[in-house]
Amino acid sequence: MTEQERRKLWGLIALSVLLLSGAGYLFFVDIPPVVLSWETASEVGTAGFNVYRADSPAEQFVQVTADLIPAEGDELLGAAYRYEDYAVSTAKQYVYRIEEVEWDGTRQLYPETVNVRAGLTRVWRQLESGVLGLLAIMLLWRGFTKK
Repeated sequence: MTEQERRKLWGLIALSVLLLSGAGYLFFVDIPPVVLSWETASEVGTAGFNVYRADSPAEQFVQVTADLIPAEGDELLGAAYRYEDYAVSTAKQYVYRIEEVEWDGTRQLYPETVNVRAGLTRVWRQLESGVLGLLAIMLLWRGFTKK
């Protein structure tokens, strides 16, 4: 095997490894959550809150909170709340509603809804890294094959 053939072989091996690792990296993309936040003015007898989600206002809402979000306010002062919904699909439209749960078990599902489109995946950084990696490989390959 000549030196040039050996360089080509190692270049192909390196290219294969980088492409396979890049392909695996692209499959594990990060989908940002839908972030809901709300505030209360006061919380008389409030135990906590549940969050409900539907694909459209006409569809049935499904509870997405596994546990009650505990109330943090009191009779005089409310509180600010935040819930992150990670069980979403990229660029899909969702509708959310908040349910207030009282200590006596009474539940009030608020009629107000919030329409949200889930964010795009953070795949751009991975694509950018992949393109730069391929460009570097192409330049190295060009150097190996240059006479």
